[in-house]
Amino acid sequence: SMWRGVNVNCADGSGYTPLHHASLNGHRDVVLKLLQFEASTNVADSKGCFPLHLAAWRGDVDIVQILIHHGPSHSRVNEQNHEQETALHCAAQYGHSEVVRVLLQELTDPSMRNSRGETPLDLAALYGRLQVVRMLLTAHPNLMSCNTHKHTPLHLAARNGHHTTVRVLLEADMDVNTQTDKGSALHEAALFGKMDVVQLLLDSGIDANIRDYQGRSALDILREHPSQKSQQIASLIQGKVFSRHRPIPTPRTSIPSPVPSPSLRHKNDAVTGELSKLLNEIKICRDKDCSFEELCQTISSHSQSMEIFVA
Repeated sequence: SMWRGVNVNCADGSGYTPLHHASLNGHRDVVLKLLQFEASTNVADSKGCFPLHLAAWRGDVDIVQILIHHGPSHSRVNEQNHEQETALHCAAQYGHSEVVRVLLQELTDPSMRNSRGETPLDLAALYGRLQVVRMLLTAHPNLMSCNTHKHTPLHLAARNGHHTTVRVLLEADMDVNTQTDKGSALHEAALFGKMDVVQLLLDSGIDANIRDYQGRSALDILREHPSQKSQQIASLIQGKVFSRHRPIPTPRTSIPSPVPSPSLRHKNDAVTGELSKLLNEIKICRDKDCSFEELCQTISSHSQSMEIFVA
């Protein structure tokens, strides 16, 4: 057909050219042949998608590379469809990490937002595409601060309960207390019943008192949804908040032994001295072979003295 001069860029009812169909269905050899006959990579379908969008959505890294580097019209990697999504958005939300790697190497702008204000990192976090999240953060750490008043990657991952993705974002030093119109990531995780993410955020030191645009804390929102899961999460948050504000008990000090008063010490010393004298005189009486009457008289005299000191 092409030899007979049919337009290689003709489109069907959905705006697909032959190159769109070949790219979407993974027909590598057909893509190469179409490009050889000057098929354009920059023709959009009825939704504004270019062949590169479709190849990235499918995750076909070979066709992505072919579309970028071959043919008379090189693909413009930052072209957006009607939803303002680039090919990187398409690859990131479906977790096609190899396509993401290629697109980043080709200087695709990862900070571009679609019509919902989402970056490729936002979509990867929303759908829990862990490898893509790590790849984007490594290549462009500045994405951590590219947030809107609507959401952050941490909010989106918390909302859908992607525990490991939340942990990776926190390990990358994303501020756990970043606030949007909907409050903190704790609001998102609590509202959608993601208890394990709530626990992770609490362990990371998130402020449970952050308010949303209506002035509600995460606990306030849970009280509006009195389900069993909401009650369990509320108890979890309350327990963590209580433990943080519980006063630290003052360690008990040992009670020192009472110190004798000076007067008592004087009496004790006097009695001890009198006993020493008595024992010495008993020894003398024994050496002199004194009579029993003399011994009793000696003991009696010292006993009277000790009674005086004790009294």
